[in-house]
Amino acid sequence: MLVAACTSAPQPDASNPLKIRSDYVNVPGGRLYFEEAGTGTPVVLVHGGFGDRRMWDAQFGALARDFRVVRYDHRGFGQSTGADSAYSPTNDLMRLLDHLGIGRAHIVGNSVGGSVALDFALLHPDRTHKVVVVASGANGYPWRPEDVASIVAVFNAAKEQSVDKAVELWLQNDMIAVSSKHQRSADLVTRMVRDNRNIFTLSHWPEDRMTPPAYERLGELRMPVLFVIGQRDTPGVQRVNDASAARISGSEVFRIPGADHLPHMTHPDEFTQRVAAFLKQ
Repeated sequence: MLVAACTSAPQPDASNPLKIRSDYVNVPGGRLYFEEAGTGTPVVLVHGGFGDRRMWDAQFGALARDFRVVRYDHRGFGQSTGADSAYSPTNDLMRLLDHLGIGRAHIVGNSVGGSVALDFALLHPDRTHKVVVVASGANGYPWRPEDVASIVAVFNAAKEQSVDKAVELWLQNDMIAVSSKHQRSADLVTRMVRDNRNIFTLSHWPEDRMTPPAYERLGELRMPVLFVIGQRDTPGVQRVNDASAARISGSEVFRIPGADHLPHMTHPDEFTQRVAAFLKQ
């Protein structure tokens, strides 16, 4: 496992307006909203559990200069339909790739999306080029109760008080202590959490139940994997990040000082530069 830290950011450069195609793909019991832009090797951006595809705004355009970039909303998030029964987010991702005629893709996922990316790579290695896991780790990791207590409190508040109370608590959570106040991200973070307020009462979450779980199978991965983590993310996320990376031969860890759970939003230049370089290697 290799470890690096960001030191400087590139100067942003002007680009032509993106030609964005948006549409829906049918999945069992619903449909997923997606957007794509650019040409080249496909890169799929998988969002985290408290936002939607918009969290990738900075990367969507920047990566589209060199890649065919796709981003989409999980079921129950953004413009995708909700789920009325249990479903497989990796199967949804496969249907999206098939719909777009994509054989293999780089998969970049944040938080819940990072876990989905690792699940997908394990289940479909023939459809996966490289994986970038952002502020996350593998499903099946043995979380400490204290590491998830604040998140559990948010969902309990939605049940016992109101969804608005859950929104209020989440925007105060240590996991997004930087991004909820940062000048580059605060407005969008707040809008995404409020727009997706119904996720706090979802009956089905985007998670595959694998046996054995992904955390115990990480040694099977043979494609390059990059872990990106903000140095101000919570101790629990730091632990799952490092523990998951340690189980994958040749994986790299890139730490971004001053960033929390959403490093791609608060530090988009550093993040995108490193991820683009990794995908081009």
